[in-house]
Amino acid sequence: MKKIAAIIAIGWSCCLALPQAGAAEWKAEHPIRIVVPYPPGGSADVAVRLIAEKMREALQQPVIVDNRPGAGTAIGAIAVAKAPADGYTLLLATSTTLSIQPLVQKQLGYTNKQFVPVASILTLPFMLDVNKSLPVKSLAELVGYARQHPGSMNYGTLGNGSSNHLLGALLSRHADGALVAVPYNGAGPALLALMRGEIQVYFDGIPTSVARNASGDFRGLAVTSRERAAVAPNVPTVYEEGLPDLGLSIWYGLVAPAGTPRDVVARLNAVVNAAISDPSINATLARDGAVPTKLSPQEFGTLIEQDAASWKKAFQASDLKAE
Repeated sequence: MKKIAAIIAIGWSCCLALPQAGAAEWKAEHPIRIVVPYPPGGSADVAVRLIAEKMREALQQPVIVDNRPGAGTAIGAIAVAKAPADGYTLLLATSTTLSIQPLVQKQLGYTNKQFVPVASILTLPFMLDVNKSLPVKSLAELVGYARQHPGSMNYGTLGNGSSNHLLGALLSRHADGALVAVPYNGAGPALLALMRGEIQVYFDGIPTSVARNASGDFRGLAVTSRERAAVAPNVPTVYEEGLPDLGLSIWYGLVAPAGTPRDVVARLNAVVNAAISDPSINATLARDGAVPTKLSPQEFGTLIEQDAASWKKAFQASDLKAE
């Protein structure tokens, strides 16, 4: 077991920092700030606010959610990278932050080694949504329609290097490059643009897509998970639709500045894992199509590495270039 743990630690340290040994004085009156690199209201923001409330109850101290959107999560990431390594400032990181942005941005403003994994929260597949007026009922029809209307089809992104930017680029490649990327500052503005017809395609997190699909605001054509989502059983998977390279999901989790003491990381990991285990939160996340993931910091680090390898493969298959 010690050998296995050592191997995991070596792999983990290739991409992210290791927590520092040694005890740290924990001040219960000191607020914990969780920086969310997205605007309020999106699936990431909703999930972390559920966790933050349980953290407040368990630690008996303030836990503040600080939304800092922009630049494909880089604005929030840079703020946390520069914060003191004391456990009181955390970043809600995603696949975009640590797996995709390092691929597409040459001057990112942070490196993965400036963070240490604290706790995973969930993994989340996407739903490919289209404007309801678009005359397509399947992924194959969408690709065919885009080929017939090059340059007139837009897909929404959360900025250069965001997960839905890369997924959109992969989809566009199937359509001979016919789709045009349009960046937005958050999922809320992108979904509004989809409903208005300013964009025709958007890869959204399943939780925020299900209700709007049910109300007819737009139409879901496929999900990126291997199995159909229990919350949207009538929506086929990209595997069923013949485009398995779109079968990508993202993770959400908390990371801290490099150098955060190991005992602080362990304390925060235990609190977050307890929150995820709470039946009400677990049920809420699962009901919305997310997969709650309760992992140790080491296991979370391994997940990040594996995820980075998957997105790197997708990036190499897309037409995107590092800027």
